[in-house]
Amino acid sequence: MPLRLLGAFGCALFSFACYWSIRLGYADLVATDRSRVTLEQAIRLAPGNPEYYVRLAQADPPSAVSAMEKAAALNPLNSALWMELSRVAEEQQDFRRAENALLNAVRVDKTFAPRWLLAQYYFRRRDEARFWPAMHSAMAASYDEVEPLFDDCWALASSPEMILQRAIPDRVDVLGQYLDYVLAKDRLDLAAAVASKLTYRADRDDVPSLLSYCDRLLEDKQVTPALEVWNSLARNGLLDYAALAPEKGVSLTNGNFDKPFLMRAFDWRLVELPGVSARRVGKGAGLRLSFSGKQPESCEILSQYLPVAAGKKYRLGVRYEMSRLDGETGLSWRVLDVSDGSDLLEGTGPLAGREGAESEQGLAFATLAETQLVKLVLAYQRVLGTVRIEGEIVIRKVTVGFAE
Repeated sequence: MPLRLLGAFGCALFSFACYWSIRLGYADLVATDRSRVTLEQAIRLAPGNPEYYVRLAQADPPSAVSAMEKAAALNPLNSALWMELSRVAEEQQDFRRAENALLNAVRVDKTFAPRWLLAQYYFRRRDEARFWPAMHSAMAASYDEVEPLFDDCWALASSPEMILQRAIPDRVDVLGQYLDYVLAKDRLDLAAAVASKLTYRADRDDVPSLLSYCDRLLEDKQVTPALEVWNSLARNGLLDYAALAPEKGVSLTNGNFDKPFLMRAFDWRLVELPGVSARRVGKGAGLRLSFSGKQPESCEILSQYLPVAAGKKYRLGVRYEMSRLDGETGLSWRVLDVSDGSDLLEGTGPLAGREGAESEQGLAFATLAETQLVKLVLAYQRVLGTVRIEGEIVIRKVTVGFAE
């Protein structure tokens, strides 16, 4: 008898499972039509499936809020359902439900998306009191580019200065993006506070942003903060250079041309010119410049910004070798005071051609009482009465230091 009962129970259970399998399968088939009538029928067949309520919300906008509430209630840990409920509720101007749905999404989902949508919601509502904490939370959870969030901040902030304090988290990737953003807006005044937070926590991914900031400071003749950024990167091993110390006469970077040029900040900058090709010869072997005779008659070829001490005498040393060049070449060095463009060299700094022989040249210059930054330039100017030069020069080494 017990075996018969057990068998009967098993048959009943199997029949029940088959019934629900068929019923749920039929509900799926019915729901493919996606009309309001068929979706309501599918819901009657399978009332526990939140997907049918989502489809009903799409098929019948007037019932969207009610349908999405039922979907979210069936699967309250699914943040996508809460976010969709918020969207349809806001469309119907049910702002209380829209906000609460997003708060539920944030509660169950620790990722960026619901936080960003919540910040966007408060932005649209112009609710500053809730916007700033929500935006800070969104940026703290971000994992990609966040520039559109900066746009919202600037659109809502009463003053840009408050954005760094209220919205930007202490994350180096976000700080780096925000530094680029304020520089693109030409707000060097705002960049200082961002760079200050970023500099001492930067990693290699942040170096380009900080070098861009350094360049902008140099363009604005702000030597001290530019030097602080450069030296911080150098001391933290993020630049393959030693720190500069103008008060000790250490002002030149990469004087042996050992390393590829950064083309920015305090490293060498090569100008791309027709008729002039440049390549580093090798470690410790210098920089080769080749002239085809088709270069401009007057041009700047190579330069570097040097932080210097005011009121000091300096010696510029250059070791070089020429090939197929002789006599007056039109190549010369200049040391320009960035503050007014005046050349500080005593006399001129021409590089005379001596075929195949290594030459060394020593030039003197003195900084003025206000001088903090100079630009060391290798330039070409066709000598009157001659044609443009054709040949090569290899600059083996450049040195700059206090004169003894």
